[in-house]
Amino acid sequence: MHRPQRSSRRVLRVAVAVVIVVVIAGLGYTGYVGYEASRQAVSVDENRSHDCRTPMDVYGWAYEAINYPMADDARIRADNRDMTDCASQGVKAGDEVVTSDGIHVAGWYIPAADGASATAATIVLVHGYGQNKTGILHYAPGLHQRFNLVAFDERNGGRSTGSQTTLGVLEQKDVRAMIDWVERVKHPAHLGVFGNSMGAAAAIGEARTDTRVEALALDSMHTRIVYQFEQRLKARGHPPYPGTWATFIGTWLRTGVWFGSGDPLDALPDMGSRPLMLTHGTADTEDLPERTQAFFNQAKAAGLTIELHWCAGATHGRVDDVCAGDLARWLDAFFGRALSPPAA
Repeated sequence: MHRPQRSSRRVLRVAVAVVIVVVIAGLGYTGYVGYEASRQAVSVDENRSHDCRTPMDVYGWAYEAINYPMADDARIRADNRDMTDCASQGVKAGDEVVTSDGIHVAGWYIPAADGASATAATIVLVHGYGQNKTGILHYAPGLHQRFNLVAFDERNGGRSTGSQTTLGVLEQKDVRAMIDWVERVKHPAHLGVFGNSMGAAAAIGEARTDTRVEALALDSMHTRIVYQFEQRLKARGHPPYPGTWATFIGTWLRTGVWFGSGDPLDALPDMGSRPLMLTHGTADTEDLPERTQAFFNQAKAAGLTIELHWCAGATHGRVDDVCAGDLARWLDAFFGRALSPPAA
């Protein structure tokens, strides 16, 4: 007559044990996803570009080295048969361009092809995640003819120092340091910024408080980093939650930075009358086109001067490949209008 009670207790113990195992497994899985996703986001090791070609190598353009000895480019060229896969990016940046948190930044100054003076309109180019100053050159052909250009390595990339990437949050400081250099050394009358993906987020984040930035062109930009985390997890076969929460916690533990604090959508109220241009691929599965459309709609509703150009079939960060000619025209026309001196 005591068997039913013993049987019930046995079932209860088994159920509790199963719940404990499931909880432990769930916590372990979530911890692993958060650890690995945050490691990849911050270190960039698996996604780092090893391209070390200069503007002269890629397009035959003259350039000046910023914050590193230009002779080192010749050494790297001699040491690497394939400059798209260099063993080293060369000597690290010097002391001429240093961010407020101590990152030494290196780059290139590329004079306009039309012979414009150093004080002519200048555009700072900001590369995306895992890239370096070579990668951002692919966006420059439409701008080189009549604009002076600056391309640089953000922290944890190329010749710049630092060992952590923060997907556009601390990279804002890198943008500011390079704008400081341009203003101090070249004295341009007008200045714009172009950013790709992570670089776009860094660019609009810096522009919130930096009125020297007169116009912004933003390609393949996330609107909120949480959406990108969700998509990256799904692309790797994981459910978006609780992994997205774990990724936020993991990146914060690694860097002390909350990655959502640099969301571009939050920058819109600070843009004022400055013109914005968005370019985005219709096949982008990382930063979804509907998010970009919503960003554009919100900006228009707020009365901002903004335009949006779609590149049919382009995946994330590939507008420069799929729509190279269109992108060149869009950028030239946009910055031509935005940075041209007013008629007398």
